[in-house]
Amino acid sequence: MSSRFSESRRWPNLATLIAAALCLAYAIAFYDSISRFWFHPDWTSDDALQQIYPFHAVHHPELFKGDFITEMMRCYLAPLHYWLGFALTWITGDPIMMGHWMMLIQMVLSVVFLFLAVQHWASSAAAFFAVTWLLHTRLVMQRLTAGLPRGWALPVLTAYLYLISTGRHKAILVLMAIGCLLHPPATVVVGLAYGLTLVWQAIAVRNDRERLVQVLPILKRLVLLTPLYAGLLLYVTHMPEQIGTMATLERAAQMPEFQSPGGRFPFVPLLSIEREMRTFGFQAFVARLYNPGPFLAQWTPLIVLLVLALMGLLAIKIRRVLVPMEIWFMGLATMVIYEASRILAFRLYVPNRHLQLPLAVFFIAAFTVAVWRLCSVVGADQKIRSWRRWLAPLGLVALGGFIWMTSGPGLKGAMNFNYHRQQRGPVFEWVRKHTPESALIAGHPTFIDPVQLFGMRRGYITTETAHPFYDGYYAEVKRRLEIILRAYYAPSLQSMADQLEPEGIDYMVFGRGHFLPEALKTATYYRPFDDLVKELVRVDSFAYNELPDRVDLDATPYLVYVDRRSKIVDLRLLRDYLSARQGDSSPEN
Repeated sequence: MSSRFSESRRWPNLATLIAAALCLAYAIAFYDSISRFWFHPDWTSDDALQQIYPFHAVHHPELFKGDFITEMMRCYLAPLHYWLGFALTWITGDPIMMGHWMMLIQMVLSVVFLFLAVQHWASSAAAFFAVTWLLHTRLVMQRLTAGLPRGWALPVLTAYLYLISTGRHKAILVLMAIGCLLHPPATVVVGLAYGLTLVWQAIAVRNDRERLVQVLPILKRLVLLTPLYAGLLLYVTHMPEQIGTMATLERAAQMPEFQSPGGRFPFVPLLSIEREMRTFGFQAFVARLYNPGPFLAQWTPLIVLLVLALMGLLAIKIRRVLVPMEIWFMGLATMVIYEASRILAFRLYVPNRHLQLPLAVFFIAAFTVAVWRLCSVVGADQKIRSWRRWLAPLGLVALGGFIWMTSGPGLKGAMNFNYHRQQRGPVFEWVRKHTPESALIAGHPTFIDPVQLFGMRRGYITTETAHPFYDGYYAEVKRRLEIILRAYYAPSLQSMADQLEPEGIDYMVFGRGHFLPEALKTATYYRPFDDLVKELVRVDSFAYNELPDRVDLDATPYLVYVDRRSKIVDLRLLRDYLSARQGDSSPEN
């Protein structure tokens, strides 16, 4: 059912060496562009603040025990990803370093599988080109940054391409089971692509009984195993009763949290299909990190689609397979799942997430294989001068030139390593060293985003964990957000303490910059809490204003930490101080 493209063996060795050298040079440049971040224990991604910190429990099992926020964050970790992360954290001793190693594993698997797939369909030289192109596609590669669950989409997709290219059908069935436990959305694309491929193969050989007998048992096996895969997907995506149900598109349309602009997740109304395709579908060619000029920025998507269509028509005319049907069906499956995700949003999560990686893999594989095959056919005639046999490598050079024109060198940016351990200063290092493991820390939700990962303490609520997707979870999130915002901008320490006491909060972290006059004039938060914050900051005095600018444990024992960015109040000591002050000022005294 799979066929290896035959190639001349007279010249590919030199072409392969050149392609390998260029790939190695680009890989070195790629690593150099992120070397100050990658495998540095102080650097991670902002999304790691919510999806990596639960792994602290590997070496500190009591740290987040019973914490409602952490229970929700763990629900985002697919089982196989969790246990692999658990093992890596146990070995490295640090969830951040675990994320770096996980990223390396995801990247190596993706590169190896893509190489093997393209090598089978085209040549080793083409395979090295495809790997270089993948590394060059920055917005795709940065989905792997910090080793988050979403990074498994790329290995799952590329592994499928390799296995289907070589006809390893039993391995594909195993891959789909593994994919269900690693990255369900990518696995759904793989499952549909595989099903379409088998149906097409059955139709194509329907008049050839001998070959049909080979295809039908494979298709039957997939059909019989589909309930198992569906069960695995339901198991992985099922949420505990207290988390609630996923927001539908209809419900999201009524929630300010999803509205664009101003919402925490501004997805509603959904972008048009054309705009989403332009923004997320062609990242293998053009993306926001590079400006190729107005003409290419506008017309590259259309050029790509026209060339793809022309290659399809040309393949029919010359009666040669340029883009294998297995690749075509991956592209078709991607678009079907994308359309379904628009109808079923957000039960199939955010639609554009179904475009980024699958279409990038599709375009890289389709164009690399097609250009190599087309140019090899043209240059294969032995009567033609020998230099014509270099048309296939030259075709890849031309394709590479076009990619360079539309997306530049592809080494710009920190690849989403955008959060440093001391992003908020040393405050959370102090929290980690000087507060009990059972402490509950509160503060402005955005300012204390790092508290769980870098401070290794429970956070009352943070912006990164304030997800509105599940109604049960978000009901508690909304309650906590209103409480903490009112307390943060409370008019007095007494008022703040009264609001926070029922919540069992131990420490309050203040960001000093929030109370500068200029900051108060523009203070806001995500909808629907923007109006609340604007109302709260209209007063002339805040609890923060009662805090001195240095620690004086004799005069103000409750102020336990001060640096140029932060102040921390011990709420238990504050309550004792306020009670003593009230006692001193009572009429009897």
